[in-house]
Amino acid sequence: MITHGADRWTLSDRAVRYWCILPMLLLLIAFNIFPLLTSLYISAHDYRRGIHRGLGDAKFVGMDNYRANLNSPPNQEPWKSFQRTAAMVVVTVSLQTAIGFSVALLLVRKFRGREVITALLLIPMTLSPAVVAAFWKYMFNADIGIINELTGITGAWSGYSPRAFWSVVIVEVWLWTPFMMLLSLAGLNAIPPSLYEAAEVDRASAWFRFRHITLPLAMPMVLLGVVFRVMDTFRLFDTPNVLNGDAMGQDTTLVSVLLYNRAKNDSANMGIGTALAYLLLIVAVALGNIAVHYLAKMREREKTRGAA
Repeated sequence: MITHGADRWTLSDRAVRYWCILPMLLLLIAFNIFPLLTSLYISAHDYRRGIHRGLGDAKFVGMDNYRANLNSPPNQEPWKSFQRTAAMVVVTVSLQTAIGFSVALLLVRKFRGREVITALLLIPMTLSPAVVAAFWKYMFNADIGIINELTGITGAWSGYSPRAFWSVVIVEVWLWTPFMMLLSLAGLNAIPPSLYEAAEVDRASAWFRFRHITLPLAMPMVLLGVVFRVMDTFRLFDTPNVLNGDAMGQDTTLVSVLLYNRAKNDSANMGIGTALAYLLLIVAVALGNIAVHYLAKMREREKTRGAA
């Protein structure tokens, strides 16, 4: 609300808040909501860039694009890409979580140089995924790469190679394990030392302390990291695209890569590809809600245990 006195105009606290929020709200509408609504419109139409002059020429088909994706044979796209994406999520997130949590268990101990080592381990997470993939592409090169020299393996790691899947896994684990390490370290540092002191007084074994103190109390932060990594890996595109380029093999054709390949094809129906993107969004949101619900139950259980 705007008020004015004898010689000047003033804004109320509520008006100041609104005016501060307005620019960000306009940016949100411009860069998020508008593209979201546009893609939703395309998913309900038969739209081909090389044929139709604009979105207005597209034919409305309703839910046909969604049905076309869901009714495709299980041994063909897009179900095959969903299977590859699910495999990529399970393998990469599991390795990132296991390695990150293990490293955090070592770094939670006090020793000289711990801060320096922690900072160095966080470097991969600060780099651009495309730059990291380009760096690893040279390392995986069959002729000049160092990976084959170190492992004694011959042949390519990208394109149509059966090792292309694992090259993406290696890069993703190297890139995002520090993220899981950081969240695990935050969870471990939040555990009250008094719990370990009480366990030592009761002569509890190291395994008992890990099983009943460390793991349950650090698990909420670890699961939070898993949720972020699962949702992020479901839309993974940078790493397989840079590593493989035009020689994209079947093992690395994830859902996001399939969407890109369909979108850049002028004769392809972009509506089917966009509908597939929304199906992927539904899966990611469902998994995220399940994880959040499980986290809430864990916190309630910890509160009940603490009150007891």
